[in-house]
Amino acid sequence: MIFEFLIVYQHTPGTEIVEVIRDALAKVLEDNLNEFDGEAVERMVVPGLERHSGYRVGEDGIEILRRVLFGFTLDLPDETASMRTVVDEFTEALNTAPILHLVKFDDPMIRADLARWAEEIYALEMKLRRVLTLVYLHAYQDGDPYDLLSEESIQPVNKDQAKTENLRRQAENQFFHLTFSQYVGLNKRPEFKLPELLKLIRDKEAYDELREEVARAPVEDEDDAVLLAGLKERMEAIEAMRNCCAHSRRPSKKVIENYDNAHPLLDRLLDSYLARWEWSEPEVEMVWDEAARRAVEHAMELARWDEANQEITLYDVDDDRMQWTVSGIGELQDQLAQIAASAFYANAPREDGEFVFECDEYGVVESVLDDYWERLEEFFQAHDDADE
Repeated sequence: MIFEFLIVYQHTPGTEIVEVIRDALAKVLEDNLNEFDGEAVERMVVPGLERHSGYRVGEDGIEILRRVLFGFTLDLPDETASMRTVVDEFTEALNTAPILHLVKFDDPMIRADLARWAEEIYALEMKLRRVLTLVYLHAYQDGDPYDLLSEESIQPVNKDQAKTENLRRQAENQFFHLTFSQYVGLNKRPEFKLPELLKLIRDKEAYDELREEVARAPVEDEDDAVLLAGLKERMEAIEAMRNCCAHSRRPSKKVIENYDNAHPLLDRLLDSYLARWEWSEPEVEMVWDEAARRAVEHAMELARWDEANQEITLYDVDDDRMQWTVSGIGELQDQLAQIAASAFYANAPREDGEFVFECDEYGVVESVLDDYWERLEEFFQAHDDADE
């Protein structure tokens, strides 16, 4: 792996900066249980740039080189043990005289970490945009889908790029043109200006209506509003890491720790929200199941409710001369179950004379009676009250 460095050092007679660098590297490698001979260590430090900053006159009248800018690459073999520690300790070892200043540029390990974090954040931000789009399209079902932030104080940074024609062409919406710091400010209307406030006062007939309109948030659905409010505590840590990725700099331990804590929490929050609206393929109702359901539905549709005697009479689907009279919910369920089973087995397939499927007749009855429970309870409760 190749790492790039630039140092500023104070040159004095006899200073061999390359030897200083190689000696520091040799010690760090040895401290981390790496066994490389002297020639191998020499090859690892490759001088690159050198720029002198001028001379000064010493006490003896001799011109002395003031400072030197010196660039070099560190080429560590892939088999280097504890490479991250070696690089960090080597960097620290160079922060001493005669070296006055040090900058590390390319670091393949940091680059790999930043690429991994950037990929995670990309996926997370896309998921966040998907959730926000669901929330705002629901809140503004009759509004312009390319102007979902019409009532928000937060607006796209570059309004020209967020124009409708550009959004349509790119298959985007306004959330693609917000910064990470703006996400946490969503669901807040801007302060009313006097002309807008006067218009509201004229349009609203009652004070309560005016107060409600002034206090109204862009997103009023309670669950959606709670989701938007909960973004702030997690987004700050994500934004700090995103800034490091965007500007190619190494995050601090604190930034990494906060990100590692916040990322899974936000990811689960968004997944949980999306799971609420996950599409499921409709179950295909088999012919025999449909026959059972329709038989029970038909029986209830044709049923005669005799309030005088508190009885319900059911009729056969094909022959209304066949009828059954029940005087309680339990009797009704049993009779409907028989009707369901009869229709089911009349249509179900057989194999070697045996039915391939079994009928869940009471499940069918329960499903159909969902629309009748309140009426049934009142009907038979009146009967019970009369008996008492």
